[in-house]
Amino acid sequence: MHIVACVKQTPDTAAKVQVVDGHVTWGDSPLVVNPWDEYAVEEALLLREAHGGETTAISMGPETAKEALKTCLAIGCEEAILLSDPALKGSDASATAYALSQAIRKLDSVGMVLLGRQAVDGDTGLTVAQLARYLG
Repeated sequence: MHIVACVKQTPDTAAKVQVVDGHVTWGDSPLVVNPWDEYAVEEALLLREAHGGETTAISMGPETAKEALKTCLAIGCEEAILLSDPALKGSDASATAYALSQAIRKLDSVGMVLLGRQAVDGDTGLTVAQLARYLG
């Protein structure tokens, strides 16, 4: 079975949110794999171990999100995919879910897609339901 874990790169949860010139900023906080998404990756790896198959981590974001995907590879995912395009910058949950769904559809034999509960930066939890809708 091919298991896909969707991940997002977010600021470390120890970061302090600041407002500078009317804009919210995380300052110089390091960027990491969203903690909720780490659970999805870990579960994907456990399922692969128990049932066989392969795991792929997929993320949508800027080129810097490669670092989050490298973390997923380091802990055991066989493949990592980054969807990165300036046109995707600032996408809402629906647009993010749509882009992820189109990438997932291009992969072979995907039997399960896992996501974390929500992202610690936007904190909406909407991408999960939207992705499920787009994947049917």
